Amino acid sequence: MNIIAELITALRDKDASRSRSLQPEIGPSELGSCARKVWYRLNSQPVTNADDLKLSAIMGTAIHAAIEEALRLRDPDGTTFELETEVAYNGMKAHVDCYIPEMATIVDWKTVKQRTLSYFPSRQQVWQVQTYGYLMSKGAGRPVENVALVAISRDGDERDVIMHIEPYDESVALDALLWLENIRASAEPPAPEKDAVSYCSNFCKYYDASGEVGCVGIKKENAPTVLIKELSVASASSKYLQIDNEIKALTAEKEAIRSALEGYSGVTEEGVQILWTSVAGRRTVDNAEVEKLLGFIPYKVGKESMRLEVKSINELGGNDVSE
Repeated sequence: MNIIAELITALRDKDASRSRSLQPEIGPSELGSCARKVWYRLNSQPVTNADDLKLSAIMGTAIHAAIEEALRLRDPDGTTFELETEVAYNGMKAHVDCYIPEMATIVDWKTVKQRTLSYFPSRQQVWQVQTYGYLMSKGAGRPVENVALVAISRDGDERDVIMHIEPYDESVALDALLWLENIRASAEPPAPEKDAVSYCSNFCKYYDASGEVGCVGIKKENAPTVLIKELSVASASSKYLQIDNEIKALTAEKEAIRSALEGYSGVTEEGVQILWTSVAGRRTVDNAEVEKLLGFIPYKVGKESMRLEVKSINELGGNDVSE
């Protein structure tokens, strides 16, 4: 028995049986996501990638269930925390993670990676929780003053839990719903929005490398022409460029200092030790000799990894950017 395979199969089968996995309607969590994927959902597109990766989403569901159980034990009568409240209005329905009547506040739990906390929340997450506020207010007739997103790091601890809270704003929810209606009204699928290699092939059930039925995603050669409007992505890419430039500058400065230290060994008056030691040269396999002895060169292939390129548009030759 392959225990890992059994575990993954069991988790995926259980997830597939959940009512939300079977729900054909678009929910608030999908507002602001990949427009092409949403268009496929609205138009009953056949699934072309049944092996998309789901474990992080499954773990997120498990954490949600643990939170719900813990809060029900703390508040068995449900007077402080109203959990998993079903709301619906004008053709859209959802389950609100937590509504706190005393504060007239909706709370949505989000599981994230620790390294992404600096860019929490995304537009999609804000649209989702604001739409919950809209459905709670219009559909259930309950007062909503604030909406909150609580980020729980899957690879962190209690010190890494953070919260974003903002006033409920009906106009934000209406923007999100208008986005959905524009997709619904489109006769053709929107252009791909996600990278084929790092995202679509792994996480989209409509990915189709052949392009005959589903989506091929964004190819490397087309990426510079796609306009990305997500503010968190813009912030992250700018910060990446800044850090990359700082690393290059510091590396050059470090090499210059190294040259200045050549020939010196000892301790400075400030207590900094300078010590040079001989390091053996790197040993490599002589491929030509191996092939001569064996008649072929055996290779061990490691796990595939993703390479990221982030450049200023000026470095790309001033390419035009279009939506």
